[in-house]
Amino acid sequence: MKLSAYPRMMFSFHDGWDELHRQPPTVISVMLKLVLPFSLLPALMILYAGHANGSYYSAGSDLTRWEDAASLFLVAELATVPLMAWVLQSIAGTKGLKAQYHDSFLLAASAALPLWLSSLVLFVPNLAFNLVGALLGLVASFAVLYHGLPSMFGTDEDIESMDLAYSALSAGGAAWAILVALVLLPLFGGL
Repeated sequence: MKLSAYPRMMFSFHDGWDELHRQPPTVISVMLKLVLPFSLLPALMILYAGHANGSYYSAGSDLTRWEDAASLFLVAELATVPLMAWVLQSIAGTKGLKAQYHDSFLLAASAALPLWLSSLVLFVPNLAFNLVGALLGLVASFAVLYHGLPSMFGTDEDIESMDLAYSALSAGGAAWAILVALVLLPLFGGL
């Protein structure tokens, strides 16, 4: 997967996707070269936010709580990508499509990238800005799912792809909410 093709993959059914489907990297390669490094970004941004602006986000939370939140978030992220791949494969199966786990994993990892990058908004200690950045990450993630499904699962480029993308986004949104809760619970004394 070429990261240089990634921006086009959010807006095209073919740019980047066709090549990825023809010459797919292994699941291990995607895990080591994409999922692991980019999963570190939100964890590091949580640590940064705690060190630089911790009192803005959570008055009274010590650095240990921020470290716990970042660690828990990282572990959860690493588990979420394979889980979302399974969810994508299951959703495709309910629609009568025969999706391979490998293709589902590539799509799940690709769709997670905007969410990981959206953590960069934590450089700015402003809740409204942070929320807008997170929502833009969700929108971009949906665009990746919507445009990747036809190439990876062999769906049509319209209604069927939209239906699958909405189903996947619903499951992904639930997973995202759980991940956010995993950050907030340690900061506010829940863990």
